[in-house]
Amino acid sequence: MRNFKNMLFVCTLFTVSLLFLFAPVIEAQGQITGTILEEDGSPIPTANVLLLNPADSSVVKGAVTDNSGVYELTGITPGPYLLSVSMIGFRRYVSSVFDVNQSSIEFDEIVLRLSLEQMDEVGVTARRPLFEQKIDRLVVNVQSSITSSGSSVLQVLEKSPGIQVNRQSNSISMSGKSGVRVMINDKFVQLPIDAVIQMLNGMSAANIEQIELITTPPARYDAEGDAGIIHIKMTEFTELGTTGMVGGNAGINYAEILGGNFNISHRKERFAMFLDYSINYDRTQTTWNNQRDLVTDTFTEQVIMESTRNPSTGVQNARMGLEFKMGQKTTGGLLVTGYQRLWETRDISDNFNRFSPSSSLLTEMSVRETNRWRNGLINVSLDHDVSKNGSLRFDVDYLYYVNNNPSFYVNRFVEGDINRMDGESIDVEKETPIHIRVAKLDYVEVVSDKFTLETGVKGSLSDFTNIVSVSNLVQNAWVVNDTFSQDADLSEKTGAIYLSGNWSPVETIQVNAGLRFEYTDRFLSTPDSPGLVDVQDGYLFPSLFVQKSLPKDKRIGFSYSRRITRPTFNDLAPFVFFLDPNTFLSGNPDLEPATSDALKLDYNHKQLLVSLQYSYTKDEIVAFQPVVDPDRNEQTFSTQNLSYFQSYGFTASLPVFFAPWWELRANVSGTYQVFRTAHMDDNQTRDIYGYSANLTHSIDLPRDFSLEVSGYYQSKTSAGIMQFKPLGAVNAGIQKRVASGRGTLRLSADDLFSTNLWRYSAKIPGANLDTSGIYDFNNRNVKMTFTWNFGNSKIKNVDISAGSEEEQARVTN
Repeated sequence: MRNFKNMLFVCTLFTVSLLFLFAPVIEAQGQITGTILEEDGSPIPTANVLLLNPADSSVVKGAVTDNSGVYELTGITPGPYLLSVSMIGFRRYVSSVFDVNQSSIEFDEIVLRLSLEQMDEVGVTARRPLFEQKIDRLVVNVQSSITSSGSSVLQVLEKSPGIQVNRQSNSISMSGKSGVRVMINDKFVQLPIDAVIQMLNGMSAANIEQIELITTPPARYDAEGDAGIIHIKMTEFTELGTTGMVGGNAGINYAEILGGNFNISHRKERFAMFLDYSINYDRTQTTWNNQRDLVTDTFTEQVIMESTRNPSTGVQNARMGLEFKMGQKTTGGLLVTGYQRLWETRDISDNFNRFSPSSSLLTEMSVRETNRWRNGLINVSLDHDVSKNGSLRFDVDYLYYVNNNPSFYVNRFVEGDINRMDGESIDVEKETPIHIRVAKLDYVEVVSDKFTLETGVKGSLSDFTNIVSVSNLVQNAWVVNDTFSQDADLSEKTGAIYLSGNWSPVETIQVNAGLRFEYTDRFLSTPDSPGLVDVQDGYLFPSLFVQKSLPKDKRIGFSYSRRITRPTFNDLAPFVFFLDPNTFLSGNPDLEPATSDALKLDYNHKQLLVSLQYSYTKDEIVAFQPVVDPDRNEQTFSTQNLSYFQSYGFTASLPVFFAPWWELRANVSGTYQVFRTAHMDDNQTRDIYGYSANLTHSIDLPRDFSLEVSGYYQSKTSAGIMQFKPLGAVNAGIQKRVASGRGTLRLSADDLFSTNLWRYSAKIPGANLDTSGIYDFNNRNVKMTFTWNFGNSKIKNVDISAGSEEEQARVTN
């Protein structure tokens, strides 16, 4: 860990020094234009045109050719450059070094030659950067990382800047804040965050193109999630003909890891379809050790739990989509998705209770548990060009989720005071069906080349049911336990309307401003408490983004947004679920929504990214908060509101090029947080400093080999009164491209030194609270992955008359 801290200090000092060096200088800027053609003289659309720095081959600017093969690069600072042009199925073109010293340069026509092989003699490689900063989001290019191969989406997120995944409390935070929403291809995942984490842990990264980290989302997105949005973009194919990819992986951690995936796309001029599927199986081991002390007048009682679990997890994801042109101005779409996660375990947990100097009890609990999540989505969409500059999109969704979570516990006496032992066997049946219906209408009007207007409305209806039946075996008869059993129903109606505008008053300034209004009607009831939660509320959510381009490829941006995090159904439902005979999980029907105001300042110079963040959240929602009942010596973990939560954050990402074939990407972040509890008899005000570092070495080797070594370190963090100790991991991978780049073989290893352990504690003497523990998910593993791309070697994009890039990609929306 000490080496991580030393590297973090050096990276931070280097970043601060660069900020002082990169002061803006006013210089004349030039532009480059040209045309890319095939050997027969026909234009090549969507070719990648990159302007490179000849010193280190880093990307300065990029463009994509239009349908006429024309490209344009603007805002270029005078100096020497290389021009690189690439397109699948053609040989890469790299120019000689040239100088930009005038306002406009028009290149001669560049002709690309057909080839299924890459040019071995080209010594300059333009790698797509792992991270890209845009006006309102940070983009993680997943396929640029070797160690992401064979990994789950959750593991990729754990390595991303500013993201913390807490597997113990089943939460995700961005820049030190919880309240994260997850989208897949512009559609929010309508699941509790703990179920989302389980789903992401089962999704293969092989089918993921990008992950967008949006800390201050614009008005067109739902305002839910005060920390921001994680947008997962699946691999898309927009080419004529048939293209696709098939892959598989095998590995080992505690036991076997197996997986496979494929996707296929077929496009014609007026019709397109796609299908992708992934399956993963993982058999592992997790250990959880927890200790709790309770001070009495004459003695400190102890409760110690040691749990070892050997679960097997099988996950399947499937997506199928159709896109068809219904006329010159209208396009229809159909999307169907399915997901299943089956988690099963049979384990032993040892529990030790010391009640007094002369009284103790050791028991052994056997656990048999199944947790199955299934969901399906049907989406019907319609896109229509109402005018030359105006387009309309209508979506209707129906989502169905069901969770079955039966479990069976047998508590056996081992030694000690048997009179202290409670019931022997417990049977739990839990079922949660969820129905969600969503309708959305969006309109975009391109008023001029400088201003675009967006507006829309959305409505949704949700019905949740949570049925928990708990029975105890008493004298060979099963008796229903009314304390643990619950039957709760939640209905929720939401409506939203928004208006936003994108304005570019001059070429160097972009402005995005919006206002969103949301109304929610939520009703939660149980047989004993009808109307346990009966809330109607409406909120306004303004947002503002401003980005200014500076000379020498620098940009500075500012953003503000207001967000909300509403309690999930699992947070509110008044159920009780036990971890051992004296430790429980519980819902909290008294939770309030959390509202947050966030500010962010970004600075970008080529691939150097620096941002400062501040947010203030009222009634912050935090999970896994321990409360002790000293009379019964029981501890309950539940979700609670904080009175307030202030967060100051810093994030920086920069590349260091040791050679044209060796790049180091360093990401560092720091936070300072102040919060006050609201649920305790004696509420606490606390503050905490934290920092993290992600380092990734990418090395190109001869004969189409490449190597990646990465590591991350996270200092201590907090979630309310729960403190988490530092953790980190080192990962490595090597890659070999075969068959002219169509096939890729990867060998990767995660958490080489088994340092990714969750260690936590909460100690408040005034509340008689003293608990600590360690959770080991056994993340160390080795995996072999192979992927094969198939389809046309000569590819052209579909020519849609509307001409919008978004419409061409909507086959997967």
